[in-house]
Amino acid sequence: MSTIVITYLVYVTLSVALTIWVGRTLSKNGAIFLLDVFRGDEPMSRSVNHLLVVGFYLINLGYVALALTIGGSVPDARSGIENLATKMGGVLLVLGVMHFANLFVLSRMRRRTQLLANPVPPAHAQSSTPRAAQPSQWTAQPPASHPQAGPGTGGPAPAPGR
Repeated sequence: MSTIVITYLVYVTLSVALTIWVGRTLSKNGAIFLLDVFRGDEPMSRSVNHLLVVGFYLINLGYVALALTIGGSVPDARSGIENLATKMGGVLLVLGVMHFANLFVLSRMRRRTQLLANPVPPAHAQSSTPRAAQPSQWTAQPPASHPQAGPGTGGPAPAPGR
């Protein structure tokens, strides 16, 4: 068997194995995250998880197939290993980009779900100046039964208007 055929076989075997391993890992660990995104809707989260994994496989295995060809000859084992390393580096980069793209999309979905569950009031409904704090918010007051409580005993001054 020629060196180029061996290089092709090793490339396809490693690329498919890595793609399947990463896909399964993402599916398994992403299931809990998707369940949170879909607020406990298990059928929906399983369905989206499956669709994401199928898309992940299609894109990555498509890249593996497109990158299969080697431009030059592979006369010896050294050039076969170098070509294999270049091809595997490309596959690993595509896997990494796909992983981060999935994380980005899922985090946006999660943020959107959280915002829909806990909406923030419009900016015009909030006062532009904070309320004046009551003195009791800023100073510790001893309990009423404490000997220093009250005016003239070293306790905190009563709040104005009380």
